[in-house]
Amino acid sequence: MKPKSSNVQNHNSFLQNKLTSEIYLQFEKIVKKNIGSKSFVACISGGPDSLALAACSKIYSEKNHTNVFYLIVDHNIRANSALEAKRVQKNLLKISAKAKILTIKKIISRSIQKNARDHRYKIMSDFCKKNKISYMLTAHHLDDQIENFYIRLSRGSGLQGLSSMKIAEKNKEKITIVRPFLSSSKKILIQVAKKIFTTFIKDPSNTNDRFLRSRIRKLKSNLEKEGLDQTRILKTIDNLNTAKEAIDFYVCYSEKKYIQTKLNNKIQIDLKLFQEQPSEISYRVIASLIKKKSKKDYPPRAKGILNLMDSVQKKNFKRVTLGGFMFNLSGKKIIMTKENRNNKEI
Repeated sequence: MKPKSSNVQNHNSFLQNKLTSEIYLQFEKIVKKNIGSKSFVACISGGPDSLALAACSKIYSEKNHTNVFYLIVDHNIRANSALEAKRVQKNLLKISAKAKILTIKKIISRSIQKNARDHRYKIMSDFCKKNKISYMLTAHHLDDQIENFYIRLSRGSGLQGLSSMKIAEKNKEKITIVRPFLSSSKKILIQVAKKIFTTFIKDPSNTNDRFLRSRIRKLKSNLEKEGLDQTRILKTIDNLNTAKEAIDFYVCYSEKKYIQTKLNNKIQIDLKLFQEQPSEISYRVIASLIKKKSKKDYPPRAKGILNLMDSVQKKNFKRVTLGGFMFNLSGKKIIMTKENRNNKEI
């Protein structure tokens, strides 16, 4: 390992700088708490925030004798995507980080950003499972938090949607996603990346008004000029998180009290869930239940869940289909079973 090839290889040089030191120490605290010395994947796009993630991951791995797998995903969307991925791979060699490129074979032509994200997480999660890795680091940052808030606000999201991303949470593949930069701004991460890497990838979709996130980014800038700045939005998100924690407590309580799973995998839901609990709690319990059992990233649309909640309380209720499941009345219980394509219970 040649010290002159990278500032990151010299821990003292990197950590003596106030800016990079603050970012790294914050990173180290979060990773130690959630991962410790276990192996993890660092998700690298080639942008400045992900390069800052790579640099911090490299130092952490050397200080704590931890294996880090640097993954670059070629989404196969732009004509030069394969070449771009190789450029990122070469850039990481500046910190002696050998990255692996994973290529998405399926052509993504609709709902590009959402489908690209879904395929990206799937291919990286598959890599993790194949290599018995339980943790994945992403470079989500403070600006992402605020942009997500505006995006979900524009879609009429409720408390659940408007709350912030978590520092650590499991995805549907049971891989724990850790986000150590959630309190750091993109501006700061760009400065960190520039101190180590001379170049980084600029994704053209970030400024393309075809995509909602790009339009929201411009709107956010205009709103800041009107006084709706970052500090106020973060305060709102923090207040929402406090309320969400209280609701989560009662949702967990209600799941234990009103739901039972039988040996034949049939799930019994006590009708008292809908009679004794506020509608918000009932709604969240059902949404969470369907999401877990379907192993999907999101529950069914609110309209469908509300229809189920309304239907089960009617005297003539017999059956409702929602999210790939059948909900049948049996005495004072709702029996939830999976349905097949022929609409038969299994």
